[in-house]
Amino acid sequence: MGITNLDGLEVAGVPTMGMGGLPPFTGNWYFVDPAHGSDGNTGAADNPLATLYLAYAKCRDGYNDVVVLVGNGQASGSARLSTALAQTVTPAATTGTLTWAKNACHLIGMTAPTIASRARIAPPTGTYTQTTFGSGNFVVVTAQGCVFANFSLFNGFSTGGNSQICWSDTGGRNFYSNVSFGGAADAASAQSTSSRSLLVSGSTGENTFVNCNIGVDTVTRTVANASLEFAGGSPRNSFVNCTFPFQTSAATPLGIIVSAASGIDRWQQFVNCTFINNVQSGATTMSGLATLPASAGGLLMMQNCTLVGITEFGTDATTRGQIYIDGGTVTAATSGIAVNPT
Repeated sequence: MGITNLDGLEVAGVPTMGMGGLPPFTGNWYFVDPAHGSDGNTGAADNPLATLYLAYAKCRDGYNDVVVLVGNGQASGSARLSTALAQTVTPAATTGTLTWAKNACHLIGMTAPTIASRARIAPPTGTYTQTTFGSGNFVVVTAQGCVFANFSLFNGFSTGGNSQICWSDTGGRNFYSNVSFGGAADAASAQSTSSRSLLVSGSTGENTFVNCNIGVDTVTRTVANASLEFAGGSPRNSFVNCTFPFQTSAATPLGIIVSAASGIDRWQQFVNCTFINNVQSGATTMSGLATLPASAGGLLMMQNCTLVGITEFGTDATTRGQIYIDGGTVTAATSGIAVNPT
């Protein structure tokens, strides 16, 4: 690798300071610049790769290697996921799904830390369908101990499909900071009851999400799909200062769903999270934020959370009996349900 220069300290390929306060990972660093890089390059900061597929392929399992996704300030610099690009690295690939299966392997965006940042992952532009992509799964994480920070995903095709999942984490013990999970971002997937922006599954759990954006409000949802799904008995996941945006034309869309009995374990914690359904921009009031089956296996803890354009924390009595809320009372003992001033 070449010389990387960050914050004035030059080390052969390894930044030791900066990157938004992240730890100085000691593995190999590979830079991906979709707008200016080439997969014939080495991956150094001054000789970046073009695709995430190749950068990930170069990383090692368990060595704290880092992939840095370089944004160009606009959508034209997006890292594209497609079957054809996946096949340039893995000729036998049948889908464009990016599978992140290496433990302690990190993905960091180098861009302004905004909502829907321009260190961005998306399908190809123009006519590119979910059928061509070959799967409803966009990114699947099966690894543990990874840091994902400061990038966004747009999971919208020219023609989408059913069960479109933007990001799935089945590994557990991963950390997410300022990641925007833009799922159900086309008309077809927004009308599928099984589409999700984020799926957290598996018995390990213990993921932490900080300052993340889960969902989009640029495509209208009309059916009972969910921004976030828990499955497989996932325990002890924390969401801190996260935003869940909605644009709806029916009361049935959901923010959170536990898909089956024993779908969670212990607790799922939401601290200072905001759930915003854009009722002042034409959205229909949602009847409830979350739905849980009988004997979900654990509880949802809502601490100082705010709901806008959403009538209840739970869609029914069974769900509400498994949710615990904490915060100042606004009116009618409904902590967190935002109201207009009188």
